[in-house]
Amino acid sequence: MRSKGLKVSLAMVLLLSLLLSACSKGNNEATGSMTGNSTNGTEPKKELTFPDAFPEVPKAVDPGSYDYDDMSKHYDIEVALVGNTNTPASEDPIADYLNKQLNVSLKLTNMASGDLINKITVRFASAQAPDLTYIGDKDVAFSLYKQGQLVDALEVLPYMPQMMNYVTKDFKNWSTLDGHMVGIPRYSTFPSSWGLFIRQDWLKQFGMSMPTTEDELFAYAKAVVEKDPNKNNKADTYFMGTGANGQGFGMMDALRAMYGHASWNVVDGTLNHPMLDGSTKRYLEFVKKLNDNKLLSPDWYTIGWEQFKSYTLNDQIGMVNYPGYNLLSEQYTAKKNDKATLDYWAPIQPLKSNDGKGGMNLPTGAPEGLYLISKEAAKDPGKLKRIAHFLDSVIYPNVNYWAPVQGGGPEIYPDLVKVEKHDNGTYTIIKDPKNTPIDNKPELKGAGDWQNLAYSLIWEVHQHSDLVPYNELGDKYTLDVMAMPRYKNYDMFLTLDGPTTKRLGEFVKKNEIAFVLGKRSFDEWDKYVDEWKRSGGDALMKQAAEQLKVSLPK
Repeated sequence: MRSKGLKVSLAMVLLLSLLLSACSKGNNEATGSMTGNSTNGTEPKKELTFPDAFPEVPKAVDPGSYDYDDMSKHYDIEVALVGNTNTPASEDPIADYLNKQLNVSLKLTNMASGDLINKITVRFASAQAPDLTYIGDKDVAFSLYKQGQLVDALEVLPYMPQMMNYVTKDFKNWSTLDGHMVGIPRYSTFPSSWGLFIRQDWLKQFGMSMPTTEDELFAYAKAVVEKDPNKNNKADTYFMGTGANGQGFGMMDALRAMYGHASWNVVDGTLNHPMLDGSTKRYLEFVKKLNDNKLLSPDWYTIGWEQFKSYTLNDQIGMVNYPGYNLLSEQYTAKKNDKATLDYWAPIQPLKSNDGKGGMNLPTGAPEGLYLISKEAAKDPGKLKRIAHFLDSVIYPNVNYWAPVQGGGPEIYPDLVKVEKHDNGTYTIIKDPKNTPIDNKPELKGAGDWQNLAYSLIWEVHQHSDLVPYNELGDKYTLDVMAMPRYKNYDMFLTLDGPTTKRLGEFVKKNEIAFVLGKRSFDEWDKYVDEWKRSGGDALMKQAAEQLKVSLPK
C-alpha cells in the first residue's frame, strides 16, 4: 500500500498480501495476451543489470519483450505454492483466463506451508517435481539446489524483463549460493506495515497515555486483565498471545525490539547477536513476568493464528502485531460493519526498555521467498521460456498481474471489478465487497490462491468510500508504520549453513519457552549461552563475520 508520491524502496516487507494495471475484459481480449514470436526466433540479451532499488514508478514492459516465445506451442505447467484456502477449485476462471492468454494448461497445487515443503521434497526426489514452485523457506530451496534439482535463475532471468525491475543487487545476493542464483526472489506481499497495535479506546478508559517504555507497557497489560475493559464482568481479557501454534513467540516476537536488535547485527565493526549482548535474556524475562502475572491468554503459546482471532476480534486482547489495514478490516467485519470499531486500534511507536535501548521496530526488507523452476521442466527449452513468460506476465504491473488479484480482477469479472491506475505507479481496485464471487461461491475458493503467486500491497491504495469506511484509516496506518524507524536487516546479506541454522533454531525454541515457564532458571543463563555456542552458534558466528566482513566478538 502506498499513497501518491510515496517512493518505493528496498526496505519493505513480509513478510509479511499488490499490484495493478488491467482493463476491462473487452480490452484484454486484445491486449491481455502476451505477444510472442511464432517462429521462436528473437532471443533476449543475456547480460543482466541488477538495480539498486525498486523502480519509483513501476511500468509494464513492452509486450514485444516476449518475442522469444513460440506461442504456437502448448505446454502443461504445474504451479505449487502456499495458499490461503489450500483447497482445490472445482471452478477456476483465473486459470481458464491465463490458459487462453498464454496457450498453456495450468494446474495449481496449493497447500499449507509445512505440507508443501514435505510434499515437494518427496516429489523432487522422485523426479515428479512441480514445474514452478513458490516457497518461503530459503534453506529448503538451497538444499534442493545442492541436490541438482533446480535451474539457476541466472539462466531464466534474461527472459523476464518485468521481474528484473525487482531483482535488486541485495535480492540477488540473498538468493545466491556459490555464485549461482538458487531461485528468483519475490517482492513482499505486504509493505513494511507490520507493527504493534494497541486498544486506544481501552487506554482512554484507563486514563493512560500511549506506553513508551517496558514499565508503562506492563502497567497497561495489568490494566487490560484487571479492569474488565470489555465490561462483561468476566475475567476474559488478556494482554497478548503468540498465534504461533507452539512454534515460537509469533506476534510477541515484536517485543524483542524493545531491548535491541533481534538478530545478527554489527556494532563498531564487530559482529553482534542478541544472545551475546543480553537482549534475548531481557526479552525472555519480560515475557516470563507477563506469564507469571497471568496477563497472557490461557493458551497464549499453543494457539494458532486464526484461532487467536477469536480473542482479538471479540474484545479480549489488548495488543497485537498486525498490518493495520488488515486489523481494521477484520475488526469491522467481525463486529458486523460497526464504524465504532475504527476507534479501537492504533499503532504504537517503537518501545524502549527502561534503560533507553530499543526505539526501533524489527528489520524488514528481505525477499518474501523464491520462485523455483525444476530442472526437469527445463529439459524442454521451449517450456522453460513459457514458464518464464507466464511468471513475468503476472508480475506488477504487467499485463496479467490483475487477473489473479483478490479472487479475480477486471479480466475475470469486468462488470464487478475495475482498476484505477495512478500516475505515481500505484493503483486502486474498485469493487463492491458485498458482491465478490469468490466469497459467495464455495466452488471458487481454491482459485483465490492464485493471487499468492505475485500479488503485493506495496503499490495498492484502497478505495476511500463510505461503503468501506476502514480503507482511508487503514492506508494511513500503513504509512504511519512504514515511517517508523527499523533496525537494519543484516540477515538478508547472510547465507548461513542451513542444517546448522535449523538445528540451532530448534534448540533455541525449546529453551526459550523453558525459561519463560520457569523450567530453566535465569541463573543458568551464562551456561545456556555456552550451550548455544556449542550447538551451532559459534559456527554461525564465524560464517556471519566472514560474510559481513567484520570482526568476531571476543
